[in-house]
Amino acid sequence: MNMKSHISPVLRQFKGIDKKLITPAIVTALNKTGDQVKTLAKKEIASATGIKAGRVSKRITVKKATWNNQNYRLRVEGRHFSLSSYTPKPKETKSGVRHSAWGQRQVAKGAFIINGLGGNQVVVKRVRGQTDSKGRPKIKALYGASAPVEYFRADVDEKLKAKVKEKFPKLLATALDFQFRKSMNKGKKIVK
Repeated sequence: MNMKSHISPVLRQFKGIDKKLITPAIVTALNKTGDQVKTLAKKEIASATGIKAGRVSKRITVKKATWNNQNYRLRVEGRHFSLSSYTPKPKETKSGVRHSAWGQRQVAKGAFIINGLGGNQVVVKRVRGQTDSKGRPKIKALYGASAPVEYFRADVDEKLKAKVKEKFPKLLATALDFQFRKSMNKGKKIVK
């Protein structure tokens, strides 16, 4: 998302400001806006997937803006969430496994729970007509939502753009005002 269109109107208000004060103000505004956008993305994806926000937060990575690189990068990555990571935990029933993927209680017919590597519970289902090398029926793990897919499916991207359009100019004006006041107080000595 390009911020140049959001920066120009704010800079017009601070016409005579020193160029050295603009860069730190832009970096501050970018990082504060980015942090608010990350929080909103985490909440939106959590509500779309039915996963707790803390687990979703682990799938969102951020690279903050610096003086040399004035870009705030937010990436939503990772694979599908395991059905055992949903709350409440999946439960085996007579007909299959009851789970709450995508925030809705549902039953995966014919599925069962096994202990996977590291003691993690995995919800699996037999694949009909296929066997492994030892002649046993193949099993396939079942998964829930994927954070990157839900990011675009739930129109999170559009909501984030609206948030940036609303918040960035205000935060930039506040940061420029702070930098200007800070530069004015540098020359003054406080005498007791």
